[in-house]
Amino acid sequence: MPITITGRHMTVTPALRRHLDQRIQRLKRYGVKLDSGQFVLSIEKYRHTVEGVVVVNGRLVQGKVATREMYASIDCLLEKLERQLLKNKEKLVARKLRARSESGVGDKATFPLSGRKLEVTRAPVLLLEEALRQVEAQGSPMLVFQNATTGRLQVVRRTNDDRVELIDADPSSSAE
Repeated sequence: MPITITGRHMTVTPALRRHLDQRIQRLKRYGVKLDSGQFVLSIEKYRHTVEGVVVVNGRLVQGKVATREMYASIDCLLEKLERQLLKNKEKLVARKLRARSESGVGDKATFPLSGRKLEVTRAPVLLLEEALRQVEAQGSPMLVFQNATTGRLQVVRRTNDDRVELIDADPSSSAE
């Protein structure tokens, strides 16, 4: 990802550039592809201003912050960009959930299989919290679902000692 850092009425030191690069790398934890970024650092009297525009998956995410200290301005700007990315991600997940529920995911289908019938049930797309609530409310021993945030198939089951357990195909990654 090409990142352009410009200083207005100041020189951009390697330490400032390094700090900004480190903070930008944190944006990748939202599972997005950062296409490009432009940042303008400026100083006017006591105001240290940072303006940033980042192109993420073809969408513009931008912000502007002014504080009395340049490092604080960089931190505040990137927190603002993170909030925008999180809000965008939540909108996409909600849209997918709505589209899946309208298309009838969770319905059963029957297919012939060498003289026998194979019943296929599609797993509903849920957030982990919703799956836990369903297991608690229904009192069912097990629920298979597709995690809405990770897209992986997961199982929530009730153990014999009345604990709830999450079974994940890839335990190395963290659960939501």
